[in-house]
Amino acid sequence: MNESFDLTHPDNFVAGTIGEPGSRIFYVQASQDGEIVTLKVEKGQIQALASYLAEVLEDLTAEDSEIAEAPTERPTPMVEPLVAVWTVGGLAIGVEQSSKALVVMAEELTDNEDDEPAHAHFHLNPGQAQGYIDQALFLIEYGRDFGRQNGHRRLDE
Repeated sequence: MNESFDLTHPDNFVAGTIGEPGSRIFYVQASQDGEIVTLKVEKGQIQALASYLAEVLEDLTAEDSEIAEAPTERPTPMVEPLVAVWTVGGLAIGVEQSSKALVVMAEELTDNEDDEPAHAHFHLNPGQAQGYIDQALFLIEYGRDFGRQNGHRRLDE
């Protein structure tokens, strides 16, 4: 079993890639107090996570006007070199009711079904969640010719 992680107050939560469109490798990365956790994911997982976070955030916003007023926290670019600690097999989202944190839960994809998978929990405030949503959806679009031809730029450009 690989190492599990629980970042309750991450400084950054960002999606990123290595490679050219069509052959990119996708990652999510979080950092807290100098600890950097990089996980390898599929493109569809990045998009699904962003879409589901948007739905949950919309529901929370309808319940609590303070969440609607939270400023978006733009994520910073990923810290390189990108070395994934493990590959994500499954993702889920929960809401910590007391703090209104959106908790992204990742489970390791194991090679052997008898192995216990590692887990990672990233507790995002609403501003971080919105920043990830904006950045991740842009990342997906940027990989398509339409995004690049229309002048869209990555975070680090």
